[in-house]
Order: sequence, then C-alpha cells, then structure tokens
Amino acid sequence: MGSSDLRLVPARPEHVDYWLVLRAEPGARRFVDTEDDSREGLLKRITEAGTWGEPRAKGFRWFVEHDGRLIGTVSARDLSKTHGRAQLGYMLSDAYHGRGLGTRAVGMMVEQLFTLPFLHRIWLTTLADNLASQAVARKLGFTLEGTMREHSVQLGQRCGLQFWGLLRPEWEARRHG
Repeated sequence: MGSSDLRLVPARPEHVDYWLVLRAEPGARRFVDTEDDSREGLLKRITEAGTWGEPRAKGFRWFVEHDGRLIGTVSARDLSKTHGRAQLGYMLSDAYHGRGLGTRAVGMMVEQLFTLPFLHRIWLTTLADNLASQAVARKLGFTLEGTMREHSVQLGQRCGLQFWGLLRPEWEARRHG
C-alpha cells in the first residue's frame, strides 16, 4: 500500500520492539496513553489485530515505512459492521514530524478503510493541545465534532479530548473534487 517512499505494512510480532521505542519517545509520552506499555501487552495487540480481508476482524494495525525504515503506526479499532464505523489511531516518530508524512500515511489508511463497503464513518480523538495531530485530521477533511473537557490526565495535567469524524461522502467528494 502506498507510494514509492512511503508504505503501510501489516503489523507482525517482530515489530513489537520498534513499537516500544516509538511509544517511549517524548511526543508519544505527551499525547498517548502509554500506561499499558508492557512488551506482552503490545505483542497481544499486534497478534489480535485482524488480517485485511478477514470478515470478522474488529480492527487492523499497520506500521508506516519510509525509505525502508519504520517511522510510525496507524490503526483502526472497534470496527463495527452494524454501525458502519471504525476508530482511527496514528503515531509518528518525533524525528519525522512536520514533513507531511503522517498526513500521507493516515490518508493511505483512510483510503484503504473506505474500500470496506459497509464503512460509512471513521472517527478519531486528539488531545486538545495536540495541534499536530489535529492538523492531520483537518488536512484529511475530518470535522471537529466536540470536546470532552478535562476528560484525560496526561503527564499529570487534565486535558480535553476532541472528537473528529469523517463520513464516506465527504471523503469521496474530496477525492473526486
């Protein structure tokens, strides 16, 4: 999946050590709930991720590869055929922030997810002070749908949690617009 220098690769157990390093970076520690960060816990999340095309999959995880190096991860979880929705998550290594790679990788993930015929809506959350993550959502056409005030504690500070949504017709209009 992806252009020549950027691709998404399905998560495999051997990715776990990279994922541990990624989640220990300052950017991750600032914006991601990393309390369940045991190697065993992350390995379980990799092995529980569905295989693309598997009818009963509840979610997927891919790692982002740029010029042959792993630089981040994207995921979809709580995939619901009944409601036609999935929750998107993404994290990029600090060294690669600000170059548009996150937006491209997440865009590739959105494109892939909307190939699922039942999917109508993709949603994600960002912390209220995570401006970079909000920029990714905005650039891809997500709409800020609301903020749960002081919903999370991150590094000892209370912070708001923003909810963003993207509907299939909005995505298709952007692609063909």
